[in-house]
Amino acid sequence: MTGSGDLGKIVIKEGRLTEPRAKMYAAEILIALEDLHKRDIIFRDLKPDNVVIDEEGHALLTDFGLSKEGIAGAEMAQSFCGSVAYLAPEMFKKSGHGKSVDWYLLGVIIYEMLVGMPPYFSKDRDQLFKNIKGGPLKLPLFLSQSARNLIIALLNRDPHKRLGAGKEDANAIKKHPWFSDINWTDARNRKLKVPVPKIKPIPEGYISPEIFGDRNDNNKVEGWEYANKHVI
Repeated sequence: MTGSGDLGKIVIKEGRLTEPRAKMYAAEILIALEDLHKRDIIFRDLKPDNVVIDEEGHALLTDFGLSKEGIAGAEMAQSFCGSVAYLAPEMFKKSGHGKSVDWYLLGVIIYEMLVGMPPYFSKDRDQLFKNIKGGPLKLPLFLSQSARNLIIALLNRDPHKRLGAGKEDANAIKKHPWFSDINWTDARNRKLKVPVPKIKPIPEGYISPEIFGDRNDNNKVEGWEYANKHVI
């Protein structure tokens, strides 16, 4: 599938996203997490690099290497895992984590889309860990009040009090005022008006034929063939 890269590259390139655009990506990510949770799977590794933007501009989750199956009800996963800047506070306590961990990470990714960096970020690893476990949450004044409220609710350090931690799971987050203008049926059916990425085509002759040969019969391997003469 051809796409425009991942969300991390977009944030780095653009600095930060507008709230309407970030909201559409967040809505599609939320629906993906909701579907996983309905199957009693937690994703656990939500970060911009693991959200790819396809050729139509929609957000898709990738890299399920840290996902955990069989997390239902009060069931908890115990392993310490995740990317350094994207660890939930409960990871440090090693007391177990459930579906609520994904909602914390959703808060992190919304913050990063809107601000340009993860919350609590520090180049010093030890300081970063201290910030995640107990540092103040800094919210820029340019954020809307509803965005600020949502981020605070999702980044609650108590996983049991975090927005989405109850039986409603994703539905509790969908009801938040920040998402009030999202049509969730449209979001699920990939009908949100996300920006369509500009994908540069590979120019003819860009890859030297010296690398792959001139595609004549002498260069074919028995039992193999070119899928398309325009594909290298």
